[in-house]
Amino acid sequence: MQIPRIPACAGMTPAFEIITIPTFQYSSFEGSCMRRWERFTAALLIFLGVGAAVLAYRMGFGDLHHPGPGFFPFWLSTFLAALGFIYFLTKLGFDSRSGRLWERGAWVRPSLAALVMFVYTILMGEIGFFSSTFLLFLAWLIIIEREKWLTVALVSILGTVTLYIVFTVFLKVPLPKGLLF
Repeated sequence: MQIPRIPACAGMTPAFEIITIPTFQYSSFEGSCMRRWERFTAALLIFLGVGAAVLAYRMGFGDLHHPGPGFFPFWLSTFLAALGFIYFLTKLGFDSRSGRLWERGAWVRPSLAALVMFVYTILMGEIGFFSSTFLLFLAWLIIIEREKWLTVALVSILGTVTLYIVFTVFLKVPLPKGLLF
């Protein structure tokens, strides 16, 4: 069986064609470029997950009652590889719709998300965990998600209190002190 030649996507060099997965002979090429990159990303996640699982196992697995240093990283990387495999399976075939990755204005919300997280990390040391997390929820839900005010209020208050209880009471993590707590 001979593998059919896959035409390169716009902006790709022909050398990259070696890595791509072959397409079926009677399927249209339209829209398959995005799927190709998604399959490549899924394969990379599988590769990283399996490699990290091997390294974590070498660190010392331990057992359930006395976990070693590689116990948690092993299960986390196995989970990553499994999710990569599921993602790979969902991206087989062709995408019926084609379009540009970054349409006009599509970069605004991801940029705002990065900015909000950056400000959150700065505020964490200045005003503490409780206040900065409350402001994070507010900013995220108002600026990025554009939720209704009742949703913003409930999620901000309940989310902040829940995270504070989880980290201080259950996990006993010392959090940066600030304005309120």
